[in-house]
Amino acid sequence: MCIPAATGRPVTWKELKLHATAEDLWVAVNGRAYDLTEYQHLHPGSALILQHVAGTDASEAFQAFKHPTSARLTMLKYGVGFMESAREKPRTDAAQQLIQVRSKMEAAGLFRVNYWNYVVLAAGLAVAFIAVLLCVKERWVVPGALLLSLFWQQLALVGHDVGHNQILRTRSLDSMIGIGITLFLGASVQWWKYNHNTHHVTPNSSEHDPDIQHLPFFALSNQFFRNLRSTFYQATMVFDNAVTKMMISVQHYTFLPMMLVARFGFYAMSTFHLLAKGRPAIYKPFEVAAFLGFFTWYLALCFCLPTWTERILFFVISHACFGIINLQMAATNNVSCPEWMDWFHGGLQYQIEHHLYPDLPRHHLRAASAYVRPMCAKLGIKYHSPTFFQAIGEVLGALKVVASQARNLPKEHVLVK
Repeated sequence: MCIPAATGRPVTWKELKLHATAEDLWVAVNGRAYDLTEYQHLHPGSALILQHVAGTDASEAFQAFKHPTSARLTMLKYGVGFMESAREKPRTDAAQQLIQVRSKMEAAGLFRVNYWNYVVLAAGLAVAFIAVLLCVKERWVVPGALLLSLFWQQLALVGHDVGHNQILRTRSLDSMIGIGITLFLGASVQWWKYNHNTHHVTPNSSEHDPDIQHLPFFALSNQFFRNLRSTFYQATMVFDNAVTKMMISVQHYTFLPMMLVARFGFYAMSTFHLLAKGRPAIYKPFEVAAFLGFFTWYLALCFCLPTWTERILFFVISHACFGIINLQMAATNNVSCPEWMDWFHGGLQYQIEHHLYPDLPRHHLRAASAYVRPMCAKLGIKYHSPTFFQAIGEVLGALKVVASQARNLPKEHVLVK
């Protein structure tokens, strides 16, 4: 049994690094050492999150992902001792700036949730869903399908908030909201948390970030020409075969059409997650019931339309137009838009602010940009914020570059690590 870190023994940074495996997992948080070997399997974001920071100072990650009070109480019993120094190395100028900006934003109240925003959003979602039902009743197939895709898109954005515990700030209560979202969206919020939290810990890492691992359909850089092994999927991402090379060589042409069917990826990944063993299983029976409930009400709604032509049209349009959320996620950078369009992007237009401060409520992201822009300028970092269509153009341009590289590779050639 571990003892509280505050009363434990001194731990050196050298010793901490010796405990950096899944079988022997220690981390340092705010000058204290913790043995999380057993706890990793109870971690709501999956053991993989902790394995990525094993043997290191995880203070920043802890601050970004954990609710301070509940997490500290949970971790007390896993304490090993106190670190020989508050930090292994002095904070960089960038790290100091991040902390200072966070303090300023906390003082300005930007980390407090404005619940009226969610009341208005919930009312809007309710009206939209009722409108969908009325459209189906009146056989207004196209308007009903378009409204349903918008309803799903907005619900997915709320799921993003729930995944970061941004609404009620309590994991259990936000998980309950997530189950409700699963019922109406047909996507597992627990799967999304498992996937997305890993992305936040290892952003844009070819081997670790599941958000950029899309072989055989897309390769975002030539790093994927190396037959890399995904630590997330525990599988090799095979590039060296004819089908994958062919698909990557034309990916800038197939990207937009693929977004029209990306909705089915939500179904597939949710199904795999809910059936897989060893995945986070908080409230799994309820989420499975909600997932099945989604298909029950959605198919029943489709069959409220009298003809197969109308049913198929409703199904195709509602699924294809949902692809807009995938385009919003694919932009991967800030997007300039007028304030009245913030509701549509749901926080995805402030990727910089969100990735620096994942626990920042979405309705304060625009205000946060006024703090982050000067910080970037001071650090000599470009604050890039194109329009939505410019951002999609940049994505297509990047895909085209990689496609060209794939076409020019010699046959049976894989880049060496």
